[in-house]
Amino acid sequence: MQLSRSPQQSPHPIGHHWLDRFKICRPEIASIWTRQIDTARFNATSYEVVKRWFDAVEEVVFEHQYSREHIYNMDESGFAVGASQSSRALVNIREKSSWKQIGSRQEWITAIECVSAAGVAVPPMIIFKAKHTNTGWIPRHTPKDWRFTISTSGWTSDSHGFEWLTTVFDPLTRPEDPTTRRLLIMDGHSSHVTARVISFCMENAIDLLILPPHCSHVLQPLDVGVFLAMKCALASETDAALRLDCGRISRVEWTEMFIRAREKAITSNSILAGWRASGLWPLSPVTVLGRLPTTLTNTDELPHTPPQQQDLDLSLLDSSPPDGTELRKASAIFNSAIKASHDLPSPAKRFSERMTRLFETTHSELSTLQKQVEQQQELLSAQKNRTKGKRVALKGKFVFSTEEVLKIAKQAEAQSTNKKPRGRPRKRPIAAVIESDEEEEQENISSDSDNSCIVVARRI
Repeated sequence: MQLSRSPQQSPHPIGHHWLDRFKICRPEIASIWTRQIDTARFNATSYEVVKRWFDAVEEVVFEHQYSREHIYNMDESGFAVGASQSSRALVNIREKSSWKQIGSRQEWITAIECVSAAGVAVPPMIIFKAKHTNTGWIPRHTPKDWRFTISTSGWTSDSHGFEWLTTVFDPLTRPEDPTTRRLLIMDGHSSHVTARVISFCMENAIDLLILPPHCSHVLQPLDVGVFLAMKCALASETDAALRLDCGRISRVEWTEMFIRAREKAITSNSILAGWRASGLWPLSPVTVLGRLPTTLTNTDELPHTPPQQQDLDLSLLDSSPPDGTELRKASAIFNSAIKASHDLPSPAKRFSERMTRLFETTHSELSTLQKQVEQQQELLSAQKNRTKGKRVALKGKFVFSTEEVLKIAKQAEAQSTNKKPRGRPRKRPIAAVIESDEEEEQENISSDSDNSCIVVARRI
């Protein structure tokens, strides 16, 4: 083998079909459509956390031997009135616009749902955003066992959770034998784990299982198999209503659409599919654990014809770090020379192949990490160079984007850096106050207790 001592040349750009050839050479790699997920959910859903959850479920289920009719899952979901989703439509091929006209988003309405492992849905509780209940919001054909209530924020609260438990769940699911125990699975929302809720469940033979934090998207049957279909069906009903009138949707119209969407989405098949996909009934932890990401291990490459012997006219020794393409070519030539040698034993030849393969893998991982570090450094430097916006208060009024305000803001900043004078401060005719964006965001937060959402979860 001959090493070139010529100066290092710039690497050639990859071709347009490089990705197709790369996928052919690496059949273990495939292209997929990515889906969005919150960072907290992604980090919390680990193999160890989910394994401990299923261990606790198995222990409780085997201890009390629940029947599928007495295992329930409860959760609430919010719906924005007038909201829609992207959908497919048939249009003329000459049509250039693909917009779908919808109305403006209105208030938020919450629905509390509960389903059993037997495929039966408990009647819901609807929470409107209002101070007083109006009978005009409830259509005449609404099922008689539905419950309607109000909230100043449109969200659930501690009182709503307790009222649902005592007026909806317990009366409608109470078994004939009072000693028969029921299992209720729900997330760690603050309205689910209050003292009143826990004491009531203890007195009425209701066992509670609290999901791990931020794991409901894979462990809760309602999130896995019911709510997505419900939102799609409700979006279809909203599109049908907006095609006739793009104005404001009244609450009674929304309730009618919700009734029709619920009949289509919450069926026995969708409920049972949610329990199966979450691995809770029939109890199958491997259903969820098998979908969690695991650490990839190096697998042996497929057998291929070794390349023909050629001179190593590359700049491997002159480049630091070596170019990936040149490294693979050099490894291929090196392995070919080792295989052509008759003096080396077979174990040594196999070891050389694994050594070069591991070297290439380490080089690829190192290049990826270096690229990520560069991108993170660019992001950090960009964040450091950003200047925070300022808010200027003049006699209690907020004024933005004027030369006078900018001038007073600079003066206030200069005064804040100077040392405060001794003695009694003088009164100023105009007080200029500079507040950061963080303080402005805190003032905009509503003080309504119903709007707070504190997650309290038990560790399994």
